[in-house]
Amino acid sequence: MDQPVSQHTPKTYLAVAIRCALFGAVSLPFIMPAQAQTATDIAPKPTLSDTQAADIQPMTDTTPAEANAFDGFDFSAIDAQSQANEVPAAQAQAQPSSTAMDDFVVQSQDAAPNDDKPALGQQIAEKLGMDNGVAKSRSLAKLAENYQAKPSQDARCQGVWVQPISQAPRTQGSSIARIDDNGNPLPADTIFAQADYGYYDAASYAELSGNVIVEQNGQQVIADKVTLDTITGQAIAQGQVQFSDGHDPAAKSSTGIIGVAENLAYSTDGKTARAQDVAFASTAINAHGYAGQMQKVSDSQYQLEDVMFTTCPPTERKWYLDASSIDINSDTGRAVAKNATLRIKEVPVFYLPYFNFPIDNRRASGFLLPSAGFGSSDSFEISTPYYLNLAPNYDATITPTIFTNRNPMLTGEFRYLTENYGSGELTASYLPSDRQYQDEDRSRVRFDHRWQPKQFDKINAYAQYQYVSDANYLSDFDTLGLETTKLNLPRRIGASFLDENVSADLRFEDFQRLEGYDINGNPIADKDRPYARLPQLSVNYHLPKSWMGVPEGLQISGVHNSAYFKKTITDNSEPEKSGARMFNQISASYPLLRSWGYVTPKLALSHLYTSYDEDSLADQNLSKQDGSYSVFAPTVSIDSGLFFEKSGAPFLFKDAGGHQVLTPRLHYTYTPFKDQQNIPNFETTLGQLSYEQLLANSWFLGYDRIQDLHALTPAISYRYVDGQGRTRIEAGVAEQILLDDVRVGIDNSENFSGTSSGLAWQASLQPKQNLWLDASGSFATNYDPNSFVAQVRYQPDDQKLFNLGIIERKENRAINQAPLSAYTAAAIFPINNRWRVMGQVQYDYHQNYVMDSLMGVNYEDCCYGLSIYARRYRDAFNPHQDPNTAVMAEVRLNGITNGGRLNRLLNERVLGYDQVQQAWQRAY
Repeated sequence: MDQPVSQHTPKTYLAVAIRCALFGAVSLPFIMPAQAQTATDIAPKPTLSDTQAADIQPMTDTTPAEANAFDGFDFSAIDAQSQANEVPAAQAQAQPSSTAMDDFVVQSQDAAPNDDKPALGQQIAEKLGMDNGVAKSRSLAKLAENYQAKPSQDARCQGVWVQPISQAPRTQGSSIARIDDNGNPLPADTIFAQADYGYYDAASYAELSGNVIVEQNGQQVIADKVTLDTITGQAIAQGQVQFSDGHDPAAKSSTGIIGVAENLAYSTDGKTARAQDVAFASTAINAHGYAGQMQKVSDSQYQLEDVMFTTCPPTERKWYLDASSIDINSDTGRAVAKNATLRIKEVPVFYLPYFNFPIDNRRASGFLLPSAGFGSSDSFEISTPYYLNLAPNYDATITPTIFTNRNPMLTGEFRYLTENYGSGELTASYLPSDRQYQDEDRSRVRFDHRWQPKQFDKINAYAQYQYVSDANYLSDFDTLGLETTKLNLPRRIGASFLDENVSADLRFEDFQRLEGYDINGNPIADKDRPYARLPQLSVNYHLPKSWMGVPEGLQISGVHNSAYFKKTITDNSEPEKSGARMFNQISASYPLLRSWGYVTPKLALSHLYTSYDEDSLADQNLSKQDGSYSVFAPTVSIDSGLFFEKSGAPFLFKDAGGHQVLTPRLHYTYTPFKDQQNIPNFETTLGQLSYEQLLANSWFLGYDRIQDLHALTPAISYRYVDGQGRTRIEAGVAEQILLDDVRVGIDNSENFSGTSSGLAWQASLQPKQNLWLDASGSFATNYDPNSFVAQVRYQPDDQKLFNLGIIERKENRAINQAPLSAYTAAAIFPINNRWRVMGQVQYDYHQNYVMDSLMGVNYEDCCYGLSIYARRYRDAFNPHQDPNTAVMAEVRLNGITNGGRLNRLLNERVLGYDQVQQAWQRAY
């Protein structure tokens, strides 16, 4: 009979004793409540006699034979009534009875035999260590009652661990709100206790027996019998003690632990405990394990013996960790495993006599998982990092790498975080006497630092230094070409500022120049190297709307860019041209926007000043006066457009609703010619012909030239937005008509005397929800094709992606653009729920070779992930040479490791890969 009790009845003392005995023993974080509720049928019992008291023995006196004297469970049937492919944990918790789950029917050995045991039931029996259907471990068998199986044999995970069902009374139709006998909600922290029999002698002995269930705040303990000596504080729980913490997915600290112990002896102060045959599972990470014996020796120290742990389900225990002992210290957040072995399908594959690993997110020293693969120089390499937790605000990683055809390499990484001066990383590598590089020493250093002052959150400071011993270092030791290979490694220090009206950047920047070749195999000359900036200041600003009485609607903005550029010429490829440059531009515009269109007149004044330094003046035999140049030039422009809007969809989309907008546009610009033939070019390039570029006031990207441009640009754009607010069609075309010849070029030999700059266009189309088409291109002044880029992206479902593209462009020396004629393709698709194929390729059909290709297969299940892939790519320093080939294999133990190089490569090279990868990971 369930009934509420007052605070000072024997039931109250019994409830408090239950709290001390059960919840203190299993270390569940409870707080003494103001009220206790029991649902225990209390039967009067005489004081125990000496003979009866002798029957209560501590767990340590139980012999191993007596502890294991159990016939076992027979997993004789799997219920096939589940209709869904996957049972969510929340749904599973709402289903009745922990003794007969929907997917399990647990019977004793005396039950009638079933010769037609389903395949999944047989798998569970085998994985739990069954012998003829009898569990070798009662705790593991009991624990398996909390494994919710799925009906599909093809599911990547054939089940999930779920929390035991709460037995406390609850509001009708609710799985959360508990009620008392009067129908009132129970206060927080209230204990619910239920048993067939309960007794307390008000002196020294308390007992609950027969289907004992104790719950508080969703946490639960189940046992056959619990006895407590209130004088000595010693308690014994017997009969497969099961405990759980009531996992709440919304609570980050909730672990979702379910535990089963054959028996438990402990002190009620919670400091010591001893248990045998302990099985445990985590619903949070879908893992489980077993310990032959567990002992709690203090508030923070635990000792486990004969331990097994895996994130695999009991149906597919493909890997697990074995250890003769594990010592856990919650104060330090570390655990020490001795004689640990990683086993794959019972086969030992890796052994560590001593293994120190974290049990929380605190950092500590120890070995990290190794990596291995075949590099670009036909070598097999393996790296084993060792992490050093030096202090809370800095650490280091030492990584030795062994090659089959080189001497060993040592790499060190040091990371630090300061309280007031930012954070950074220092990485250095060294390989002595490389046998593959004429016995030369190979090395690399990289330093990065970032700082944002606490008092000035709009300022960011940065510093970077890079060094490699030779130009081939990155390609030789970056096995898969993950890093962007550069001929000139930047070394910089600077600070940036950003607020609503001003953005600025001040930097000092130089480069390490590496020897390399262009696409034709010609050495890179000094004249083609970038300039050092010692320093460079860039500022963009616009005045606030109400500043200094500026009329409403008038927009005033400006640009400042000044620097000292230095480039030493040692190969006599050209005379040295180093010096200072300052560029200023201020502009005022007055946008007029109406419902039918807009007009934006704009007036700008630009000033360019350049002066050669002493070395350049001497190299060119110039006087200081002859080596200084100053140019002023105004720019007038008018940008205008009309809006033609229509409701409804075009014929391709029929009844999709929405609206269409057609915008004819006319842009006029005029900047007079100013002679700049003697002014050096430090960093300016010619922008690629595109739709957006034709609607700008200059063809140049940079501040070393003020272009003379007198042109009129007609353009037209079209956009269709469907009823759901998605842009389904967007397109535009523009052509710049030149009213005067263009006489200012990047160098003295460049000028343009045509009547048109050419035509450029762009378009994007989404004809279906899972199909996208994007294209852009340009035509020369005679309307011959100049460039064309197109891509089709098709995603039939969340886990499949297909991309197909083409790139066709002609050589343009003005912008250092090499000709390219290439096909691109990418495909990611599953073969089944566990295997998928991934790859991407770029093929130059003009040169008739593969520029870059990556192919791989990926396997995933509940236990582990496997990726095998190969990449064939060309060295950016020497594109004319034979390509490099690298092969890698990655194994991830799910729950322990994740990520990988293959994911990083595809995410950088395949549009839409990130969404497909997330869907694949969710498909458990």
